Amino acid sequence: MPRVVFAKGAQRQYLETVKEALGGRTENLALCCSVHPRTIRDWQREKYLISHEAVTSLQRISGIPCPAILEILPEHWSTGKASRLGARRRFERHGNPGTADSRRRGGLAAYEKFRRIGAPLGFRMRGQITKPDLAPQFAEFVGIMLGDGGITDHQVTITLNAVTDKEYADFVVDSIGQLFGRKPSIKTRRNAREIVVSSVELVEFLCQTGLVQGNKVKHQVNVPSWICEDPHCVTACLRGLMDTDGSVYQASHTVAGTRYEHACICFRNYSKPLVETVHHILADLGYHPTIGRNRVYLYRQREIRTYFSEVGTHNPKHLKRYEAMARSSLSAAAVGWPARGRGTEAVITGRS
Repeated sequence: MPRVVFAKGAQRQYLETVKEALGGRTENLALCCSVHPRTIRDWQREKYLISHEAVTSLQRISGIPCPAILEILPEHWSTGKASRLGARRRFERHGNPGTADSRRRGGLAAYEKFRRIGAPLGFRMRGQITKPDLAPQFAEFVGIMLGDGGITDHQVTITLNAVTDKEYADFVVDSIGQLFGRKPSIKTRRNAREIVVSSVELVEFLCQTGLVQGNKVKHQVNVPSWICEDPHCVTACLRGLMDTDGSVYQASHTVAGTRYEHACICFRNYSKPLVETVHHILADLGYHPTIGRNRVYLYRQREIRTYFSEVGTHNPKHLKRYEAMARSSLSAAAVGWPARGRGTEAVITGRS
């Protein structure tokens, strides 16, 4: 209700005057104002401002006019002031309530309270993951993500061929469980097999370690710097890149009118920095790669054998294709014939 502001001391003097006129008892004033006697005593001590309704009643009943009114404050006039005082006191005792940590602790406390009483929560707690060391196994996973992975605000997805990469998909699922302690979901759509982990915690961790959200071609992604500092991580990351965006196919060349065929390894990606990095890594490892538009090739047969021996692969389809081509070449050489096949670079991509 509205409150009346008098000059200092005027409220106390007016209530004492009216009380004497009504018999000198505080209870009489309380009855006239329809309040508790304690409220009258608080008004007399000017602890609180008297209500406008009480002033009107006392004037009507006693016939004594009130002192000059300085101001009439509207209803709930003190709410803002009280809120500011309460907020200041709360800040002094508990600190800033608007930090991420304080909101998290408050949310956890509320969640636990509702969980104990069995109330329907309607939301899910943020899941935790195991955060692996920056070691070769994790570096290989980063290579897989740079090749066939994708990151959104809430999910990490790796998309493989549902037929040719079936065995490799099992390896990727096992790796995710070992690295992050999470079991991914698997969705098959036409010829694609999607390995999905829904975890904001994982998204944040991968971004902190050098991967990016969104379109990899638009961002022109590259191998994180921490991988390049460790030779073992470099080799593991290269294996992950080749197992996803690499391919083993049959190349051909013609000498004196005779066409010869041999195995070739090709890495293809539309991020120029990543293609250049793969070329540099292979060269640093002692190979003789050839770089083309969006591609890096290994043609030398001895180097291809060395690659499968030293770098290796966890994608069985690559090794099976190479071994089949090697057997075909050996069989042709045994009878003195050139190896024949489909002719020029019949590229079998990583998703064919």
